[in-house]
Amino acid sequence: MLERPRLVIGLVLASLLLSSSALFIGFYLDDYVARYIYTDLDGAHRLFRLLNGGYGLATGVPAENHWQMEQGYAPWWMYEPLRLSLYRPLSLWTHVVDATLWYDNPFLMHLHSLAWLALLVVCVTRLYRSALGLRIGGMAALLFAVDHTHGFVVGFICNRHTLVTGVLGALCLHAHLAARRADDRRLLLAAPIAYLLALLSGEAAIAIGGYIFAYELLAHEGSLLRRALAFAPYAVITVVWRVVYTRAGYGASGSGLYIDPGREPLHYLAELAVRGPILLWGLFFGAPAELYMIASPAVARSMLIAACILVPALGFALVPLFRQNRLARFWAAGMLFSLVPAASTFPHSRQLLFASFGGLALIAQIWHLYAVELKGFQLSTTQRLGGFIGTMALFAHLVMAPFIKPVATASVAFATPLQRGVKSVGDELAGKDAIFMTAPDYFATKIVQLSRRADKKALPRRWRTLSFGPQVVHVTRADAHTLVLDYEGGILATPFLELYRDRRLPMPVGQRVTLQGLVIEVLATTPDGRPTRARFTFDTDLDAPSFQFYEWRDGKFVTYHPPAIGEAEALPPATLEWGLS
Repeated sequence: MLERPRLVIGLVLASLLLSSSALFIGFYLDDYVARYIYTDLDGAHRLFRLLNGGYGLATGVPAENHWQMEQGYAPWWMYEPLRLSLYRPLSLWTHVVDATLWYDNPFLMHLHSLAWLALLVVCVTRLYRSALGLRIGGMAALLFAVDHTHGFVVGFICNRHTLVTGVLGALCLHAHLAARRADDRRLLLAAPIAYLLALLSGEAAIAIGGYIFAYELLAHEGSLLRRALAFAPYAVITVVWRVVYTRAGYGASGSGLYIDPGREPLHYLAELAVRGPILLWGLFFGAPAELYMIASPAVARSMLIAACILVPALGFALVPLFRQNRLARFWAAGMLFSLVPAASTFPHSRQLLFASFGGLALIAQIWHLYAVELKGFQLSTTQRLGGFIGTMALFAHLVMAPFIKPVATASVAFATPLQRGVKSVGDELAGKDAIFMTAPDYFATKIVQLSRRADKKALPRRWRTLSFGPQVVHVTRADAHTLVLDYEGGILATPFLELYRDRRLPMPVGQRVTLQGLVIEVLATTPDGRPTRARFTFDTDLDAPSFQFYEWRDGKFVTYHPPAIGEAEALPPATLEWGLS
């Protein structure tokens, strides 16, 4: 079966079938940003520019970032020089197509993503079979088609750029490898062009440059000079792209979730030491890498320890394969290079597409080594261990993955409780200052605002959120106009809350944030400079009818009434239970 010429047709159909759950999940999270900024509604064009069409969060210009705080799109503690802006014009174009042809139709948008998935499976199958032969390449392509780590990028409309970048990256790698084997000048010219287009679709395409470097260094047998010349176009394109990218104001700085290796190399390397093993564990053994971010600290530590044991054990098991197979060394090195962009943000399966190019090829080669080449031979203890670990990886991807993939594809729908909870906010806020005392995360109030704007519903005069995250908040009414909030453990208590501000960037006592109708002052901080107490002074009596207060309680926003002057109360943690209902 693996050697049949029409294998690719079956793989495309299998991948589409296993990913079809995406068609029925609708809009989630960042999709609501797109629903608004791709319209002509008031303020949409400005937000489109500041969010770079949905591929950004902040421009690095303090005045523009302050405007986001003023409008309620960012928290009051946002780092005002925050920069998080990504240049992906080709991927952006696919969302322009969505907005132009089928705005507000999630089914067709998901179908559009599935079309890119089909094209990706075709391109990767051609790559594997060309590089590894029909049998091993067919197995690698089968593993790729059913792999569950690709599910999230298919099911989340806003992650389509990964599929687009993957298609162009696979075309580039296939063209380069084929050109080097056949000395085809046309393909040698086409491959760098595909690489440039991939970079213009997503920064993760730099991983393909890593694969090509690894191929020339470890797999190709020509002279060192000719191999260097073959890689030179990619080196030039990468350097020029990065220089232009940075000078144009793109990249990341100031966020604790997104780290730009070019801007903060030491901080990035420290995070890579943690994120890398977690990502590789998720790639080879099927454990969702994203669990590391949402698990309790004890569970997260256990995951890291397990990853630091299993990943080196896998490397040890691959040694016999590396000794005899130059292509195996190439796939492994390319996979490791692909962790450079993958580890620039928090561990998640969506970061594993390019790493899977090499990882799944290695699993297919391990399968062939033990199931075909060494079949019937007496194996050493080391070989038995290698075979056992390889079997674990093969089982995870060939047996477990097809059952996990439909769930992984629709996993963004686990945010359903959040979307249901925000719908409890109604037209009672019309024309008032909407004050959200607590919210589980940044998306909670953002979805309220953007969905109401896109649906042309009644809007408040101002949007203000005083606390995000699952900490207890103590509220004291200091006077008619003033609330003092004490945050147990301080703000930025969880990694996801560092999106708008790296916890290493302190907010000193006395720092003020001035918004229309509200002045916020930091009164106390943790030893590392995170506010634990802040004073919120409004320009109007808090009992005035011009305010509409909310708090997050029992999985939804409910009306809140500030305490009387001189009194205090504790608000429960704004927790969120993930699920499908």
